[in-house]
Amino acid sequence: MMDKHLHIVAQDVPLPSDSGILKELVFLIKALHAQGILLHVHCFGNQKPENLLPFCHKLHLYPKRQGHKGFTLTLPYAVSSRSDRSLIKRLESDRFPILFAGLKTVSSLLDASFSRDRRIVVRMLRNEQSHFRDLSNLCSWGSQKLFYALESIRFGRLMKKLLSGSIQFAVSAEYKVLKTRSLDAYTVVDQMIEMPFLMPQSGTGNFCLYHGNLGKSEHAYAANWLLQNVFNTLEVPFVIAGDNPSDELEQAAHEKMHTCLVSNPSEKELQDLIKKAQVNLLPSFVEQCNTGLLYQSLAIGRHLLTNTKGALGMSVESTCHVSDSSTAFSQMTEVLFNQPFDATAQESRAFFLNGKYNNEKGVNALMRMLY
Repeated sequence: MMDKHLHIVAQDVPLPSDSGILKELVFLIKALHAQGILLHVHCFGNQKPENLLPFCHKLHLYPKRQGHKGFTLTLPYAVSSRSDRSLIKRLESDRFPILFAGLKTVSSLLDASFSRDRRIVVRMLRNEQSHFRDLSNLCSWGSQKLFYALESIRFGRLMKKLLSGSIQFAVSAEYKVLKTRSLDAYTVVDQMIEMPFLMPQSGTGNFCLYHGNLGKSEHAYAANWLLQNVFNTLEVPFVIAGDNPSDELEQAAHEKMHTCLVSNPSEKELQDLIKKAQVNLLPSFVEQCNTGLLYQSLAIGRHLLTNTKGALGMSVESTCHVSDSSTAFSQMTEVLFNQPFDATAQESRAFFLNGKYNNEKGVNALMRMLY
């Protein structure tokens, strides 16, 4: 039997606190490796992902094109800054199938020298046009707001360019909730989460936790929102954890005696924090199709509190709590902080996670698209 090869193009090197496409990428690489697939993984970033090296047949890193070098008039900066001639040459050196992990990775598809005569799948967990529109709405008037608004418009135009019979789209069930008319043909592949599904902690923890990649605008905004609208008056211990926090966020997190920030935790450290927390707080202020952090908290944590955008399309009301206004969020946080996580809550979570998500099913669906 001939070996099966696969190119995977990733938008960034995965970090422990990443969610969505990057978090799923780690699980997907491990699962495809277990199927005997020889993986040629291409990441934009400088630091080798040591956790992925044992599962990659080959691993290539590419620098992002920073500043004006990454701008074009037509493509989103998030796409044009992730273009590299050596990547295109490597993809063109064979006719192995390609999985583009996220819409930000598809610049090669738009190059005139790139041939589409092979199986090509674009994996999408969120609607980038809607995502950047939401980011623009979070900003006060200024250059950042305008940048996000233009990115949203350009992602809408990009989708029209990509529509072709030679490209397949694999979307999550959550993405389907946000489907726009720009994408009519797709295959639903449930988002993959870490196994085992369920190791929730019984009893009572002693702090509340927010975690995410703090270098990303949406996570930094959510962390600041919690500091300013919940823990400004609610005096229970609150920990923020994540990669690449700004100096401003670090300073804000340490202004009060009961709040703090853990910068750049390892994957084990982050999981320990999730397990030890009494309440995992994961509000979202963008349409939340990248739900890897929420699934991890459901699998290994105690109480989980989110808002409507954070729970979008997942039917999680049976297994976690949803509040929207700052007052309601603060009140529910206080209630859950003093409420043990009991056997009934564990059973409800087990039913939800084990019943709805199946990594093997998702991998098999992708395999049928690629081979």
